[in-house]
Amino acid sequence: MPFHLEAARWYRRRNLWPETAMPPFEVSIFGRPHTVGLLWDLLPGTIVPIYFVAHDPLFHRNQIYAPDEKGRDDGLWRFALFVRAAIQALKRLDRRPRVLHAHDWHPALAPMLGAWSSWRDPWFDDVASVITIHNLGYQGVYGREEFPILGLPDEVWTGGAIGLGGNVNLLKGAIVAADMITAVSPTYANEIRTPHGGVGLDGALRARGERVVGILNGVDTTIWNPAHDPHLPAHYGTEDLRGKAECRAELCRLAGFEPGDPGMILGAIGRLTDQKGFDLLLEAAPELIRRGVRIAMLGSGEPALEGAMRLLEEHAPGRFRAFVGYDEKTAHRIEAGADAFVMPTRFEPCGLNQMYSLAYGTPPIVRKTGGLADSVEGFDGHNLDAATGFTFDEALPHALASAVLWAQRAFFHREIWRRIVRNGMDRDFSWDRSAEKYETVYRRAREFRGLSW
Repeated sequence: MPFHLEAARWYRRRNLWPETAMPPFEVSIFGRPHTVGLLWDLLPGTIVPIYFVAHDPLFHRNQIYAPDEKGRDDGLWRFALFVRAAIQALKRLDRRPRVLHAHDWHPALAPMLGAWSSWRDPWFDDVASVITIHNLGYQGVYGREEFPILGLPDEVWTGGAIGLGGNVNLLKGAIVAADMITAVSPTYANEIRTPHGGVGLDGALRARGERVVGILNGVDTTIWNPAHDPHLPAHYGTEDLRGKAECRAELCRLAGFEPGDPGMILGAIGRLTDQKGFDLLLEAAPELIRRGVRIAMLGSGEPALEGAMRLLEEHAPGRFRAFVGYDEKTAHRIEAGADAFVMPTRFEPCGLNQMYSLAYGTPPIVRKTGGLADSVEGFDGHNLDAATGFTFDEALPHALASAVLWAQRAFFHREIWRRIVRNGMDRDFSWDRSAEKYETVYRRAREFRGLSW
């Protein structure tokens, strides 16, 4: 990864610093030489090495996606340098991977180099490529005049492999070039191949056929596990849920709720953006509160939504608590202390909070889209053996409210609720499960390229 300023600050706060992996070397972009360094360390708590491409003029900015000193978006130049430096570093380390796996548009040049530069660089002859799409809405779009910076053959542009709407589209180039394409959930993989969900790239994705697959992300069970979560006042698991009652009492204390009130407590955490659909929740909240639901909501983002949170708290003290901003400890306590968790997302490539909620015995109420549809089995009154939460289809306040009230009915039937809770806690969303599927993708990428595993 690039050695962003935020990574440097992380080390400085701990009086640490990564080691130098090799002497500085030069990388040429569009005829201009850049001196880069390569640092390395182990990911905290693991034996996994991480290498940092260090070049302060391009990566030491207060925000990762900040413009240059002239206010220009130089992202194509920055990440072209990153990819070229990473490939050169691998060569210098004598580390040729069997699979080069890139994520989103930023390192999209990597699979393109493997597909369209192999005639010049035999290093790629035994390297397959995979691109993972985390959010198709971000594509790396730049003007046609910036294409030469990539150093790709002219026919890549003239043949339409990287162009869309007259602009360079880095994600499209990677989709066309990669041996395999993955999305972060099976449903999202299907959605992005439709005109409605494809954000202009559905045709390119459909053209890749069986090379496009969806794999649901995993969760880090060393961090998100109610059996040993250090942020919780009490621990619990499927065999003994008594600690969850203590966590609920603690959330009531934090939120200013009456702990003796038997009404359902609804948790919500996320970025306050149009995508996440929290405007639907805020619009439905007055009716839900009138029906006895209490809501603890943690989030930051659009000022209008932050203001709506504060206003609702002012008008419904003891029934709605607005935690504006983000605090890790509070997030864990909402997940554990709430009775149910709501995610009204308009589109969700994968989502993680619903998986945290399942693990914490807090049945999620989600819109049936993307990874939410793949990870939550909605209770319909007849599927108690499999149900893990509640779902709704339309991105409308009344649809959300109906799902919450349906969940509230189940909540007051304790045996039904306990079964739904246990079903969810028994689900496996660890990375072990996802890793097996990625290994299959890697093998297929090698096969499509005509290479052995």
